[in-house]
Parts: sequence; C-alpha cells; structure tokens
Amino acid sequence: MKIKFNTLLFDILLKRIKLKLYSLIKYDPEDEKSVSRKYIALSSYAAETTNNLIGGTFLTGFLLLMNADDSFMGWVTMAGLFGNLLQLLSPLLLERYERRKKLLLISRATIYFFNIIVIGSIPFFGFADNVKLTIIISIILLLNIINALFAPGFSVWHIKSIPQRVRAQYFSFYRITSGIIVYTVILISSAIVDSYKVKGNELKGLIILRIIAIITAALDLYLQTKIKEYPNEKNTLKVNLINVFVAPFKEKKYLITVAIACLWSFSANIPGPYYTIYLLKDLNVKYSFLNFINMLNIPVLIFFTPVWSRIIQKTSWFKALYISMGLYTVYYISLCFVTKNTLILYPFAVVYAFIIAAGINLTFSNIPYINIPSGNQTNYIGFYSTMNNLAALLGVTIGKEFIKITEYKFINILGIEMQNKQYILILTALVMLFCTCIIYLLQKNVDSSNDYSDEAD
Repeated sequence: MKIKFNTLLFDILLKRIKLKLYSLIKYDPEDEKSVSRKYIALSSYAAETTNNLIGGTFLTGFLLLMNADDSFMGWVTMAGLFGNLLQLLSPLLLERYERRKKLLLISRATIYFFNIIVIGSIPFFGFADNVKLTIIISIILLLNIINALFAPGFSVWHIKSIPQRVRAQYFSFYRITSGIIVYTVILISSAIVDSYKVKGNELKGLIILRIIAIITAALDLYLQTKIKEYPNEKNTLKVNLINVFVAPFKEKKYLITVAIACLWSFSANIPGPYYTIYLLKDLNVKYSFLNFINMLNIPVLIFFTPVWSRIIQKTSWFKALYISMGLYTVYYISLCFVTKNTLILYPFAVVYAFIIAAGINLTFSNIPYINIPSGNQTNYIGFYSTMNNLAALLGVTIGKEFIKITEYKFINILGIEMQNKQYILILTALVMLFCTCIIYLLQKNVDSSNDYSDEAD
C-alpha cells in the first residue's frame, strides 16, 4: 500500500507540474493551434541546438584552425548578411503557393546538409588553407541565399499557431526552456572539444559536434512535419518585384516598426565576431570557460524573462526595447576592461548582459509582427528581414573597416593597454546609445501595446 500511495502521490505531483507548464503557454491538447505550438517549440529547441553546435564559438575555432584572420572572419559575417538581403525576393517565390510546407522542409534539409556535412568535410580536402576558406565562405553565402528565400515562409507558417493573446507568455516560456536545453548541450560540447584540444586534436572534437548536429537536425525536420499548416491568404497584390518593395512603404506604422528594428540591428552588429576572436586567440580562453559563463543565462532567463514580460504588458514592446537597449551599452563598456589579469570581470559583464538581453530578445520575438498588415504577410516579413540584414551589413562593414584602420594602434586607459578589438566596443556603445534616442522618438508615432483580445489574432 505504501508503494501504491507513493506512486499515486508522484502521479498527482507530475500532473500538477504538467498543468502548471500548460497554463504558462495556454496549452490545450484539444486545440490544434496549441498542439502546433508545442511542436514549434520542440523543433526550435532542436534547430537552436544544431546551430549552436556548428556555429558561434565553435565555428570561430573551426575557421581559426584553417588560419582564418580577422579580415576573413569579418567577410564570413558579411557573406551571411549579403545572402539574407535577398529575403525581399521571397514573396516572388512563396506567394505562388497556398501550401508551402514541403518546399520549406526541403530547403531546410538542404541547408543542414551543406552546413553540417559539406563544410565539416572541407578541412580534410587536400587544398591550401586559403582555398578551403574560399570554399567555406562561398557555401555560407549560398546557404544564406537559400535561407533568405524561404525563412519568411517559416515565420508566416508558425505565427498562425501563436495568436497575439498568448504570444508574450509563449515566447517567455520558450526563451527559458530553450536556454536550459541549448546551454546544457553547449556546455557538454565545450568539454568535449576542450578535452581533444588538450590532446592537440581540436578538429576531431569539432567534427564530433557536427556528427551530433546531424541527429538534432534530423529531429528538427521530423518535428516540423507535425506542425499544422493553414492555407495562406491569397495575395491581394500582383506578385512582382515593384509591389514587393513598394507595398511596405504604403504602411506608415509598419515602416516605422521596421526602422526601429533596423536601428538595433545596425548598432548591435558593429562588434562583429572580433571580441570572440580576442577571447579565443589573444587571451587563449577555453571553450568550456566561455560556454560555462554562457550557461549562466539559464537562471537569468528563468528569473528575468517573466519580469520583462510583465514590463511589456504594462508598457509596450517598443518601450521595453529602448529601455533595455540603453542599459545594454554598459555591457560593451565593461568588456573593454577584460584582460588576462582582469578576466574575472568577464562573468559579471556577461550576466549583466543576459539580464538586459532577456528583454531585448523577448521584444524581438514579436516586433516583426507588430503593425503588420493582415494580408500579404510573406511580403512584409521578407521586407522586414531584408531591411534588418541591410542594417546589420552596414554595421558589420563599419566594424570591419574600424578594425582594419585601428590595427596595431594601442590605447592605455586606466592602466590597461587596449587594442582595436576592445575599443571597437566603445564605438558600439556610443552608436547604440544614439540609436536608442532615435527609437525613443520614433516609437511615439506607432502603437506597440500588448493587445490580448481575440480580434488581435
């Protein structure tokens, strides 16, 4: 009887936890949109895990093994952004189809194959390092072009299962759970790579991560098949390049929304990948250390995402954005003072950034859909993404030229000798503060309140 009682108690506790989780995301097993939201979240976990296993610090380390320099790392970032500029052409392709699910899944499978397997095989080719790097950057450009053409289709497909009344709660829940899953995987992965790095075989560790990424990518594709597809509204405009570009300019509120997002994209992309290079190459920081610090994002997400969610509900999406952006500038300034002797400052700076970024990330989960017209949404999502990538490209270009101009020029501030990879952060902070002021002025002209009414669906 004691065993049965304990089993019963456990079942009751499990059900209460399950119900609590369901309440957080408004989950109803009888509601097809609710079921789709579950699979959207699960597939996103798999996709984010995959991208982190082959990207971020691991991609930087992968390229450094082939003797990539600062200039090349800047070109890698720019190649990605160049490709994404073609999102403006996405409606020309996707608006021809009422149902796009199969086409979208084929595009994602293609991207995974080349990004994981083909790029992962290049170090074993019998070419010079410069040839290998040229092939990699060409593939990255090609994959980003493919992604640009099809990514808006995923946004339009998925957002139909996430009505406005549950959006803040859903994205809050997703951010927290995603952080727990992804960062746990990354921390374990970092330990794997570092163990091989100590043995002088860092490349083998990075290849193992790519093998794991094949599994998580396959899981993502499988879960995507479970998401219900709703027929897309018939385009009221003739699908041509002129209308694709011109239509958003007829929607004043949406245009301002795009401009606000672009200001963030521009300022946030000025530092590029250079600070990660500084940590890995100049300070010789281990992957485990970097990603352990990144894992601190989990408790931050748990405690502060709900806080930012409440702030958004009581104010608006844009107000939360310019507040968090203004506070985020402190993070860049603090990073300037991180050296081998002051590495202890790095965790504090990063944790502070996580607290503020919880608000920024939450706002950008919904900003693409604020003030978006009800029809021709692939068109508007494509325009939004293209403009943001153009702004990001401008930021990266400025950062790349700044790094080149200031190379081998050192500045002593408060007894710390700083190089270009440090004081580019000061430039970023100043630009971001300026952009924050502009956002403050722009947001007064548009409504970004959190409307939970059924009409908002």
